[in-house]
Amino acid sequence: MDQVFSAIRWYFVIQIFGLAALPLCLHLFRYLPDRGYGVSKSVGLLVSGWAFWLLTTFGWTRNTAGGILIALALLAVAGAAIHLADQPTDRGTDQPPERSTSRLLWRTVLVTEALFAVTFVSWCQVRARMPRIQTAGGEKWMEIGFLRAILRSDVFPPHDPWLSGFAISYYYFGYVIVAMITRLAAVPPSIAFNLGIATLFALTCTGAFSLVGNLIVVGGKTGPAPRGFAPRAILGALLGPLFLAVMGNLEGLLEALHARGIGPAILWAWLDICNIDGPPPPLNEGNWIPTRFFWWWQASRVLRDYDPRGTAQEVIDEFPAFSFILGDMHPHLLALPFVLLALALALNLYFRVAASGRRRTMTGESQAGNFQLRIRSLTSAVSSLPFTVGEFLVYAICLGGLGFLNTWDFPIYLFIVAAAYALAHLDATSQPRPFAVHILRFTSVFIPLLVVGILLYLPFWIGFQSQAGGVLINLFNPTRLPQFLVMFGPLVFPASAFVISQAWRSGVEGRQAVKWTLLVMLCILGVLVLVSSFVVLLVWLGVAPPQGAMVYLAAWLHGEPIPHLEDLPDARTLIVQRLLLRLLSPWTALGLVALLVTIVLLTLRQVKVDERRMPANGHSSSSVEPPTSLAWRSRFAVRNFILLLLAVGALLTLSVEYVFLRDVFLTRMNTVFKFYFQTWVVWAIAAAYIMVDLARSANSIGYVRVGVVTIAVILVVAALVYPVLAIPTRAGEYGGSPTLDGTAYLADAHPEDYAAITWVNENVSGAPVILEAPADSFRAYVYEGRVSALTGLPTLLGWAGHEHQWRGRYDEQALREPDIETLYTSVSPDKVLDLLEKYSISYVYVGPLEKARYPAAGLAKFAGLVDVVYDAGAVTIYLNRATDDLP
Repeated sequence: MDQVFSAIRWYFVIQIFGLAALPLCLHLFRYLPDRGYGVSKSVGLLVSGWAFWLLTTFGWTRNTAGGILIALALLAVAGAAIHLADQPTDRGTDQPPERSTSRLLWRTVLVTEALFAVTFVSWCQVRARMPRIQTAGGEKWMEIGFLRAILRSDVFPPHDPWLSGFAISYYYFGYVIVAMITRLAAVPPSIAFNLGIATLFALTCTGAFSLVGNLIVVGGKTGPAPRGFAPRAILGALLGPLFLAVMGNLEGLLEALHARGIGPAILWAWLDICNIDGPPPPLNEGNWIPTRFFWWWQASRVLRDYDPRGTAQEVIDEFPAFSFILGDMHPHLLALPFVLLALALALNLYFRVAASGRRRTMTGESQAGNFQLRIRSLTSAVSSLPFTVGEFLVYAICLGGLGFLNTWDFPIYLFIVAAAYALAHLDATSQPRPFAVHILRFTSVFIPLLVVGILLYLPFWIGFQSQAGGVLINLFNPTRLPQFLVMFGPLVFPASAFVISQAWRSGVEGRQAVKWTLLVMLCILGVLVLVSSFVVLLVWLGVAPPQGAMVYLAAWLHGEPIPHLEDLPDARTLIVQRLLLRLLSPWTALGLVALLVTIVLLTLRQVKVDERRMPANGHSSSSVEPPTSLAWRSRFAVRNFILLLLAVGALLTLSVEYVFLRDVFLTRMNTVFKFYFQTWVVWAIAAAYIMVDLARSANSIGYVRVGVVTIAVILVVAALVYPVLAIPTRAGEYGGSPTLDGTAYLADAHPEDYAAITWVNENVSGAPVILEAPADSFRAYVYEGRVSALTGLPTLLGWAGHEHQWRGRYDEQALREPDIETLYTSVSPDKVLDLLEKYSISYVYVGPLEKARYPAAGLAKFAGLVDVVYDAGAVTIYLNRATDDLP
């Protein structure tokens, strides 16, 4: 029952953040039909989180409930002041169709709140059946350590629980936000962890619902912008959370078919998806429910890369449903509600510009000469930003926050916002503008938001270290088209159908699309050859060190044995074969380029109503709106925004075909992970709207439309096989009684450690350093580091492998490993006391793990050097009075 009350308190704290942000949302999102209500909770968490973090970083407040309430009050007061003032903000532009921003349709509010409550409670139920914060199969050990460390830190930046004396070198803003809720709701962190996952799921669902609902309403309006969503829009908007947060990829269906014994062995070998690439069982022995341990994990590893030897390389292709089922509170999941907020900001800005009459006509344009027109266009592009200072600041806080939440997302969604602003100026009846005007419009938004977004979070960027180290060329591994379609098929099909339909209706010729697709592919190949040749030259001259695949070419140039292929006499022939195979497998890239080219042709073309549907006299018939009608312009605006989302997803997935960001793994694993995850987000929102558009479209050919919708529905049902089977399978792996306490299982699995860690959490305040056995030698995903992770106390070294990833080097870890060994093994009092003083160690933990790893004599010496403060079962905790941090 205590956990139920914890969940209730948690829920109401979330509501407080949403209410504090509501006045600001009503003003800021006044161009959206729901006035931003669906993302108001995300706005409250992010903006107040920024204020709280910044105030605490500069020492103006402390990391307490009082500091959080001050940040909330600042948000509420600022939002109320902006809302009450509610002055026109578009210099010289038309006002929005509705100025009564304070009146919302209660239906929209009630449905949004009902959706949030249902999804929150539902995912609490799911998490209660898979609650464990464990080391294997994810990074929960790291995440609970960050959360507890932040709660123990008086000021920011918070200390690193796995490298004492250092601050967290990671994008930890999401953990600050969860910690704020945890503190205000007075919920234990081990329960807050699972409540946080449920909250992220609920915020994601309401954010997707809001986005798709706003697109549906504006895309189908025939009069002034309505307040809220009509019942049909509500039903269509529910596809947003279904596609984004619930639906999986097609690997779940393939798992079921393989487990049942359906399909020849050659088909499964051709698909080449790990663990289902072998012959299936006989049909009479198969089962529709996969029984292989952790089978649901494979959906996040659909893609399969190989090194030149043919050894498989792991590629991560997570999608939201998998991440929610896995239950890691990782930055990509922590940022998910806020990337939807960024999309809402982009959509609001797009509609704001599209509603302005100034973008259509410039005074005296018809009389001005061509040179004058160009000058006026360029000047207008720079000087006509539709922001007040306050609104610009909110945009910068929300977009800049993505860099602190999940750094990879910042440039992606900043690009979408800036592109939406530039794209909104396109219109069927507007005269062509110089290309420089569109570039200036884009940069006039992109650069200021980039600069200010970084400055607002400057303390984070100053102290941030990263493993990222440039860009490497993907020489050997094209994404196989079957695997790409298994990953994105349910989203790619409606997207492709939509683009083809729009191209046909707009008069884009197929020959033109094919010509430009082949030309772009040749250009990409040419650029790749030039860049590769240049890099090879630099390596050959010794100017640049070989990295990634270039180590093979460097060894080749210098006549040295090929790394990792030294035992193969035909290593050079093998590399040539792999490069040729790469060139002969362009199908995924070709399809993505074709999609991009068609979108660009659609966007650049002067859009016209299909002449076959227009009367000869040029006047529209009763069944076709003229291109100047409000309904036509609304659908045109929404169409262009959907095309933007599709193009961004295509660019992200196309980029990893040729390049990836360098990290400690030297493969494209993490780049695919980050880019594919965001592709799923933008394509899911677009696909949800497209499904509604296909269903209600009266302009499509009947049989074609029915066929497209039928296939799309079949693919969606096929994709829903994954969550339907994966959720009960994942819950069955836990097998215990439902609970939201993620560490409760340790009472049975490691009772001595559980009791000792509970004592530490109840009796040790602040952040004194504790000594425990480390996961050294680059190790991770192990039980070592358990005390620091589950208490938030800093230890000398936790998961050394993760510290290597976060900081991009292993210098400090390598220095500490022998010192920790000395501390636990040496019987020299002087050496041990010197090291205790050097690292300011207050507590020494000796539990079952330490006793199994270190000699008894080395552990026994602590009794004569420091005091025993806890001794129960197999665990003894010593206190070094010289650095006593107990209150």
